[in-house]
Amino acid sequence: MIELVSAVPIDEPAMIDLVSRMIEQLPPSGGAHGVQRFKSVSLRVVRDDEMRRLHRAYSSDDTTTDVLTFVHGNAEEGLEVDIALCADEAARRSGELGHPLANELALYAVHGLLHAVGFHDQTAEESQQMHAHEDRILTALGLGAVYAPRGEQQ
Repeated sequence: MIELVSAVPIDEPAMIDLVSRMIEQLPPSGGAHGVQRFKSVSLRVVRDDEMRRLHRAYSSDDTTTDVLTFVHGNAEEGLEVDIALCADEAARRSGELGHPLANELALYAVHGLLHAVGFHDQTAEESQQMHAHEDRILTALGLGAVYAPRGEQQ
């Protein structure tokens, strides 16, 4: 079950369909959880103020960010995943990189799903592996590679 609540106007049915197809494209293993079995995925598209509040509450960081992922449950029964996507950050980045806002939000969604199945991006090697999976999945879904490091134009 995929649920979406958005603080900004987006094509909710299209986003839900896209996330469903992302789940099918997740790597078979490699993450700490090693599962793609989801009981539920809840997406919240929020503004900067809400993302900042969440980031402060759960990471002690008083800034906005692009995506936050919260995983509940276990591999045997299926994961319950809550992903917060920041529409304002997506608008800034999509403007910088010259691609549609929907593509940037899709990047944040796949990034959150990869975190949910145990991938991390704390080291350069982890980041490279995670972004390679993002590019592969988004390309398979017809969006192409969306991620670009800060300061690098596509």
